[in-house]
Amino acid sequence: MPDAAQWIGVAADVLTLDDLGEARQRLTDHLLREFGADAGARIAYDARTGALTLHGFPRDIAFDTERWPYGLETLTHTHPLLLHYVRTGSVEPEVLLRPGVSTRTLPMPLVSLLRSVGVGLHQLALPLRNDPDTGLEAYVLVRDEPFPRWALPRARALHDLVRGLDQHLRLRLAAPEAQAAAPGDDVGLTPRELTILSMLAESRTAESIGRSLGISARTVHKHLENVYRKLGVSDRVAAVTAAQRRGLFPASAPAGGAAATGPGTGQSPASPDLPAGGEGVSTLA
Repeated sequence: MPDAAQWIGVAADVLTLDDLGEARQRLTDHLLREFGADAGARIAYDARTGALTLHGFPRDIAFDTERWPYGLETLTHTHPLLLHYVRTGSVEPEVLLRPGVSTRTLPMPLVSLLRSVGVGLHQLALPLRNDPDTGLEAYVLVRDEPFPRWALPRARALHDLVRGLDQHLRLRLAAPEAQAAAPGDDVGLTPRELTILSMLAESRTAESIGRSLGISARTVHKHLENVYRKLGVSDRVAAVTAAQRRGLFPASAPAGGAAATGPGTGQSPASPDLPAGGEGVSTLA
């Protein structure tokens, strides 16, 4: 069973910390520890546009746009968990690749993509919202090894608490007082910092940004440290949201991940390696 005392401490921090980025990190860090996960992501699928965005933790998960121009589209069309939730409207936690189920049941484009970015194939999803008209939001935890058999029952036991804490963070972020407390548009970002921030909103890695700008990934991270400090935030999603709120770039730019569309087109291009159906959905069983 979950350690009630530890989760009470997490809930207290999420409810009281002034820094929303720090509060969300407290929640996601404990989710990783609770399930022995290597990493995770908060994903959002927009049912109206077909766009998929994600924000990884403890590190960002972003696809090299040169190697994987349609990386997020591959996830949208082939990931069994995403297909399951979109088709059923379920909000119950689920595990991809339960013990004894082979990775060979997964679509090969998906396997190649996840392995290329170092994301484990064993995944546990905790849906936050799932509406056929608006879409899906969920936490997805990943491991290189199968999740223990106790993981799914524990996820179901914690599900309402995790959903409630995440909803609290969403409401605080959207609260008028939070927006009114934001400083003016001029926060002192340099042109280079603003360029890097806008590229970050496209779910690009520091390496990809560095190649485009002719600088090292380490220099990109230094610029981002300055961006976070100037905006008064501590993570990528909060930085992009704060920049959009100040009108530093259009609010239509995805906060924390790129839409599952062709790069720079706004449309989903044909991609012959993506199956139209839901191969791999049986891996949930």
